[in-house]
Amino acid sequence: MALDRTQSTKLLQEVLATAAKVAPGAQAKVGIVSAREANARFAKGGITSAGDVNETTLTVGLAFGKRHASSTTNQLDARSLRDVVVRTREMAKLAPEDPEYMPPLGAQKYASAGAAYDPAIEKLDATALADAAQSALRAAKDASVDLAGYLQHRTEAWGLADSAGLSAYHLETPVEFTATARTPDGTGSGWGGAWTNRWRELDAGATSTVAIDKALKSRKARALAPGRYTVVLEPAAVANLISFLAWSLDARRADEGRSFFAKAGGGTKLGERLFGEHITFRSDPGRPEMPFTPFDEEGLPILPTTWIDRGQVAALEYSRYWAAKQSKTPTGRPEGYELLGGTESSAKLVSGVKRGVLITRFWYLRWLDPMTMTVTGLTRDGVFLIEGGEVTGPVNNFRFNESPINLLKNADGLASQVRVGNKRVPALRSHEFNLASVSNAV
Repeated sequence: MALDRTQSTKLLQEVLATAAKVAPGAQAKVGIVSAREANARFAKGGITSAGDVNETTLTVGLAFGKRHASSTTNQLDARSLRDVVVRTREMAKLAPEDPEYMPPLGAQKYASAGAAYDPAIEKLDATALADAAQSALRAAKDASVDLAGYLQHRTEAWGLADSAGLSAYHLETPVEFTATARTPDGTGSGWGGAWTNRWRELDAGATSTVAIDKALKSRKARALAPGRYTVVLEPAAVANLISFLAWSLDARRADEGRSFFAKAGGGTKLGERLFGEHITFRSDPGRPEMPFTPFDEEGLPILPTTWIDRGQVAALEYSRYWAAKQSKTPTGRPEGYELLGGTESSAKLVSGVKRGVLITRFWYLRWLDPMTMTVTGLTRDGVFLIEGGEVTGPVNNFRFNESPINLLKNADGLASQVRVGNKRVPALRSHEFNLASVSNAV
């Protein structure tokens, strides 16, 4: 089970006290993750597997000057705690000096992320998971399609402390549900997903109905040649591609000339306008629609930050070390990001397309070139031709070679946002999207 704040703080302080005794003069950082995770998988009309796991992991880090080491354990009795501290002390003394080591942070203040926790999720039993799965399977049976899916909930507590006075705690209850539907003839496939931190917000039946509808509509796809198309990307596809933009925000890679945000001849693209004013990309751990941990693994506060502000590069991500080296303020790396949406409905986005493609989501994405932020991947679970502002039928899947930069540069329509994993993104319409070759997968 997840430790509450009192339990977490007490244990961390016990470890720090032990470190002060057996490793005098050492700087100490201690973290604990405690969680209960339960899941259910279903397919072919029934639940195929289920799990319910409790886990706790304690990490102890010690440093003598710039020589440091860390150890982990899941044994929390007094003897085991002393043993892990002693083991870490001996490794730290043998370690070479690390020029990038940063000392403990000390006391910090954090934004509230109270919306991340729902006590109803912590109390869920196997029956609740079975009922949700059965609601999905009933929808599939009624539509005469095959449905497979995965439902997981997790109650997780993060605790941090250090010898300079840091004390941090965060409790969250993320829930994930995904379902894939296939038609009996094997020619149609659809997908639906939902993510929340509130059990009452999850509707497994409704999410499965989305997947089922996609599968039925994508049967017997006709051939469409590869090329550059106007596309309407549903939120899952947008989130898939925008993840690479989030990864690329690292200031060090930009300063060292190793990323898209590096400027030719030196420097970064901070302050440059890359997109239209309708493009804003930000993160905020306190957003009730998608809360996340308000500190990083060292305890550095994650503050609300706008990375792309109305088309302009407004901020890059700085680690503590790189911020100190560059005389900047450290930002840490947020767990979640948000691409602001617009006022158009998804139907309105489609109605503005003379000829193009509607894409449900992407799969198996990989880098082609980080310097141009070009990514490759496959479409999946429903690709549809748009003609004269209407969806006219399913077409084959594609491999694409494209950049989230070009996607946003060419975007001229945004719908409202929805949550997809650790992103909140809209469906969007963009142009000249490179569907490079045909994929024969369903």
